[in-house]
Amino acid sequence: MMISYKAILTLCLCLAGLVLMSGQNTYASNGMNMIGFGAASTAMGGADLTMTGSHTMNINPAGIGAGSLKELSFGFSPMWPSLNHSDNLGNNKEDVLDRVPMPFLAYTHPVRQVTFGLGMFVQGGMGAEYPDLVTPFAAMLASGQVPPGAFDGSVVPATDDMRTRVMHAKLTPTVAWRATSDLTLGASVNVCYARMDMKFFPETSVMVNQGPLVLRFSGMEMEDVSGMGYGLRLGFQYRSGGLALGGAYCTESDLDLDGGTMNLNLSAMGAGKVAYDATISGFAWPQQVGMGGAYQVKPWLLVAADVDWVNWSGAIDQLTVNLSNPDKGQAPATGLVPFDMGWEDQWVYALGVELTPVVDWTWRMGYNHGKSPIPDAGLKPLFPAIGEDHITGGVGYRIGSWSIDAGLERVIETEKINNSDNMANNPLGQGSQETLSQLMAHFMVRRTFR
Repeated sequence: MMISYKAILTLCLCLAGLVLMSGQNTYASNGMNMIGFGAASTAMGGADLTMTGSHTMNINPAGIGAGSLKELSFGFSPMWPSLNHSDNLGNNKEDVLDRVPMPFLAYTHPVRQVTFGLGMFVQGGMGAEYPDLVTPFAAMLASGQVPPGAFDGSVVPATDDMRTRVMHAKLTPTVAWRATSDLTLGASVNVCYARMDMKFFPETSVMVNQGPLVLRFSGMEMEDVSGMGYGLRLGFQYRSGGLALGGAYCTESDLDLDGGTMNLNLSAMGAGKVAYDATISGFAWPQQVGMGGAYQVKPWLLVAADVDWVNWSGAIDQLTVNLSNPDKGQAPATGLVPFDMGWEDQWVYALGVELTPVVDWTWRMGYNHGKSPIPDAGLKPLFPAIGEDHITGGVGYRIGSWSIDAGLERVIETEKINNSDNMANNPLGQGSQETLSQLMAHFMVRRTFR
């Protein structure tokens, strides 16, 4: 059976639509990365640098070079995160952000010793939504411990909202070369698309300058900020007997975001809400290096382990929202809104076991650990990428030219507390706490063609 390029193009266009929909609501757990791509990869805990198949081009591009048949794969991953924020202002809120499944589509086409591939993947992201939070300004007013009239002219509702949504998706043209019977080399170009929006106490506007009490805050709501970026992923796989080794390197992808709007609440200045053109600088997807190995202990038992270093400190340090072209003449013509992130580099450790007890059936289980890249003093409800420990498992079944895989991923509950007294880094005060656990399902279907 032949598969037409028209059919592939149609599937890619359909997936592009799914990517754009899912991209508004993504969440990941090795920082902003998913622990693996495809149900087989994730069920192995992300120990996948020696794995083969069309879905591996976003893991190790050398992995597409092992087969002699064309392959089309499709997968999607619904998620059910449980995210909670609490603090000493009296807030104890569950995240209410809606999320939809994260899809991917990949196709590979071998020509002698060279295999070409094309894939579309949702790489990852993060997000949370907390309506009706008590703000520190509302808490100050309610306490009655501020000078009389200090907040005159300010707008301080009893509660206000927070929300962030960050998505990163990519197109991955890929090529792999079987250099020898044991060694395969691969490369993919990462054509990246990122999108972000944010709501940070949009109904609040504060200007206080009375004695020792000096406060300035303008609530904000940002929408439709997006951008493109480019990167390169290189990889190798080496096989000798029952031993397989694999490694991959991914360059950093700069993602300056533009084309959006920011509504800035300048009511305390007498200007009301002002719409600005908004861009974001200082945002990138990090470079990453990984090495892994797998050993066929028995014909029915495979053990795999990977180690990855993710350079979050070079990618997410300080984000700056740049404002221009206000829609009101009395408003400042330009503005800068900095977000000091200070993320740290991350080491990710993955271990997986694959069992083949009977022909055509495969059972997998795994464990993945990556310490959160967010330092406690930089923890914010807006950016809650704190998941660290993952337990995974899954099953695969092959029937003729079809393979069907399913997996489950459980993020063990992680709790982080920010005790910083710096309001710029900790807007909800000392004792601000984020708690995360997550269940994620993964499904993948593969079809080979001559």
